[in-house]
Amino acid sequence: MSLNSTFGHMNKMKHIFLILITLGLTAIAEFIPIAPQVLPLPGDQVAVLFEKINSGENIELNILYQALNGPQTTLRAYAARELGKYGDHTSVPYLIDALADESFHVGARYVTPGMETTRYWANESLKTLTDEDFGFVWDDPIEKRNEAISRWRDWYLKE
Repeated sequence: MSLNSTFGHMNKMKHIFLILITLGLTAIAEFIPIAPQVLPLPGDQVAVLFEKINSGENIELNILYQALNGPQTTLRAYAARELGKYGDHTSVPYLIDALADESFHVGARYVTPGMETTRYWANESLKTLTDEDFGFVWDDPIEKRNEAISRWRDWYLKE
């Protein structure tokens, strides 16, 4: 192999590497949250929030945002649902971020299986709050869900 072909091969590899890096950064950027960061709901507030939700009490949006970001999977789904009732335009980025939530909770019988997921309720709440629908389906393959999440994000960032 000549010196020129070796350098040519190295340049090709460098370009391929740069393309892969760029694609990787694009994929990572797609999952960067668009909502302002909030701390998760403190553990000692979980039972209190469940009680407020069950009693139909109006809940501060920031508390719902914290619950949506917390470790308790059932509460995340409930928070996404509640934001459809009490939320406003400030809730939209939190709900868009929640579309990527892969968790589910079990224990109750739901009319629709998706009701056990945060992403199902996030999508329902987004449609309620915005009168928009970008084709997100909670049980679609992840590639299709990511495409719909991208459409929600693009719409929101243009608004």
